[in-house]
Amino acid sequence: MGLYNRLLRSAALPVGAYAAGYREVLPYLQGLEASQWWTAEQLRDLQNRKLQRLIMHVYEHVPYYRELMQASGLRPADIQTTDDLVKLPIVDKHVLTGNYPDHIRDQSISQSELIAAGSSGSTGERLLYWTTKSQKAKKWAGLFRFWEMAGYHFGDRYATFTVSANRGLRNSPLLLRLEWGLLRHLWMPMIEITDANLETYARKLDAFRPVMLRSYASTAYYLALWMVRHGANVPIPAVITTGETLSPYMREVIEQAFAPGRVFVEYGGDGMQFAGECDHHQGYHLNAETSFLEVVRDGQRVPDGELGELVFTNLEATAVPFIRYNIHDVGILTHEPCGCGRGLPRLTHLEGRLTDLFVTQDGHWISVHHFTGLFGHMPSVNAFQVIQRQSDDVLIKLVVNDAFTDEDRQMILETFHRYLGSGTRLELEFVDDIPTTPSGKRRFFISQAIEHERQAGQPEQP
Repeated sequence: MGLYNRLLRSAALPVGAYAAGYREVLPYLQGLEASQWWTAEQLRDLQNRKLQRLIMHVYEHVPYYRELMQASGLRPADIQTTDDLVKLPIVDKHVLTGNYPDHIRDQSISQSELIAAGSSGSTGERLLYWTTKSQKAKKWAGLFRFWEMAGYHFGDRYATFTVSANRGLRNSPLLLRLEWGLLRHLWMPMIEITDANLETYARKLDAFRPVMLRSYASTAYYLALWMVRHGANVPIPAVITTGETLSPYMREVIEQAFAPGRVFVEYGGDGMQFAGECDHHQGYHLNAETSFLEVVRDGQRVPDGELGELVFTNLEATAVPFIRYNIHDVGILTHEPCGCGRGLPRLTHLEGRLTDLFVTQDGHWISVHHFTGLFGHMPSVNAFQVIQRQSDDVLIKLVVNDAFTDEDRQMILETFHRYLGSGTRLELEFVDDIPTTPSGKRRFFISQAIEHERQAGQPEQP
């Protein structure tokens, strides 16, 4: 770390964070930098202490949880460890939305301190909730720790390739330019994915030469694919992908375009920073000091090493509590040590949204990774999106060029039938563009079949 990096972190950033009202960012980050090396037992003790404090607080100040616990005959003393969380029901965005804005919020926080927030709505369902500057500061601290795992230090050049830019000082364009100048940040607004735009982005990165590039997985992939096909290379040590599932093939293409750099996956959602990769790339370290993860299937916890839905409890958030919150992503948890020496548990696999998986007619889940490489190896396909309407009915949307052939069509059909069964109906639809979600993401796969199955089995909530 150079002199500029040290001065920025020790002087400029604390002043800026204090002025913007996010004074807890750096102290909390310092705590995370130390506790990531704790033992698993020390981290569990911390989680249990924070959980006890959280349950006591929401019982006293959040109407939804007070009524829920009273109706179940529970008192705060009944939930002492993370093992006791199973006494509470699993919730999701339907429960939070149904009790928003007042019944689910922390009544001890004044309305003037609350900040309205929302998820990106990439699945078509946007979650609205309350947060605070303190809560956001702790989220950013978790984010910055994951950046440090990828080799970034405050003051290093970094670029973002997203719809909206990182900004701490939102209300002043002058201060925002000062912030970006001090942090040496280049924002590339993600607009239409055309050859001309991709060439412009590649040239900007080549001139800027950042230490880190942060992007949605799909936009980083499309940019990298264009660069590989045109023989372009920009050496960027760390490419952090976020917001979408990254397949092994997509990682391979991105690392080829930005060689000798590496890809680091960052995982967050609904106002929380959950996990990120270290330089050993043995899975995704969980932000265990701030949240607790359960992996469930059919509402029951599954052992380490088994695939299931991810259910998080945010141990710091009370403005709207996220307690046993099913984000409807799918992954595998392990508590085995990582080669880096950190004591944080890890997700060894992260399959993305439950609705980004295929479901076979006999009820098995199939990862979308089986198909990403197929299209990546077809220069005649510029973009794609696959929608599983029913377990035996799949729509494949394709943006193709003049090189597309009947052989390409046949290869697509044969590959999908191989994995999904010969009885699956496949429809190919040729389109001019694959639209983005409101947040700017391009969903490669959408399983309406799993979404219908999940909604049909949605339990009633108190």
